[in-house]
Amino acid sequence: MRPSTQTNRDAAPASPAHTRRRAPLTLLLLLPALAACLLPGCASGPDAERIAGVEPRSVSALEYGYVRPAADVQVKGRNRTAYAGRNSDDLWDRVRRGPSLGIRHDARVDRMAQSMARNPTYLTDLHRRARPYLHLIVEELERARMPTALALLPEVESRYNPRAISPKAASGMWQFMPYTGREMGLMQNGSYDGRNDILASTRGAIRYLKELNLEMGGDWALTLASYNCGPACVSRAMRANGTRDFWSLRTLPAETRNYVPKLLAVLELVDRPERFGQRLPRLPNAPALDVVYAKSSVSLSEVARHSGVSVQHLRALNPGLKLGRTPATGPHRVLVPVEKAEPLRKALAKAGKLGRPSLADSRLARRGNS
Repeated sequence: MRPSTQTNRDAAPASPAHTRRRAPLTLLLLLPALAACLLPGCASGPDAERIAGVEPRSVSALEYGYVRPAADVQVKGRNRTAYAGRNSDDLWDRVRRGPSLGIRHDARVDRMAQSMARNPTYLTDLHRRARPYLHLIVEELERARMPTALALLPEVESRYNPRAISPKAASGMWQFMPYTGREMGLMQNGSYDGRNDILASTRGAIRYLKELNLEMGGDWALTLASYNCGPACVSRAMRANGTRDFWSLRTLPAETRNYVPKLLAVLELVDRPERFGQRLPRLPNAPALDVVYAKSSVSLSEVARHSGVSVQHLRALNPGLKLGRTPATGPHRVLVPVEKAEPLRKALAKAGKLGRPSLADSRLARRGNS
């Protein structure tokens, strides 16, 4: 802003000698600031601080759509969000301590949690079902800067069953309908169904949840309701009830009214198992699975021969491969236990068959992270 001329007139005139002594010092002090402001992005925010070699000091709640205590969320440069649970030796801590969904508590959540806790082995069963896939899901959510509580959504949808099929033709761990799956980049044909592909469907679900969250103005309760019954269904309920408060949308289908409290109840049990007389076994905070890429179509029997993993186990980890091999048009990748990935890569490299992520794989990953 230009200084006021009235202020200049009212100020007492400085002596010429004093002015001559201070002018060079003032200019020297101003020159670095003026030079910095000529650089791109100097107006405000993290970019200006990076240019100056200083890390950003705060996190905008608008950027993430939720607010957590400062101890839980930190941002360093362009790196992914880091928080206390990320460095824990228990993967469940990454789910507990990750960015919050920010959904207002309701008594329905307590009732749902108490009902689940009547099964004394519920959390040990959850641990068993989630164990093979949870690290992969949490990693993808963190890469996309999404609340890690969403890693529990497959428990509500399918009990972490990548082969689950609903009476309405929804399929996979994330229960995609055929049309929605295709819209999220999940190819479906006679040899491959991306809805059953653990990695592809997780990335597709993240992309869909991001789109719904944007459409619902950052409200995660409405986002999750939309994931269950569709955004048009939720919009109609908001108009009919004259509110955007999920807990007040009485005209939503009964399944959807129970869907959000069920997820929050699972999260409550995971967060405080002792409150419900339950025990949640520790889950190592390390990958259980790894992705290996081939140059062209590869059969699960060939993968089994090179990796030492049984064909039956490989089928369980790669349920999207309907014919027991990667489709001719790709994607040419398989999930294997993490300790078997390197031997398989070496064997494929020796045979001249080791590949890289395809353009379609890279595009799907970017869509989830954008």
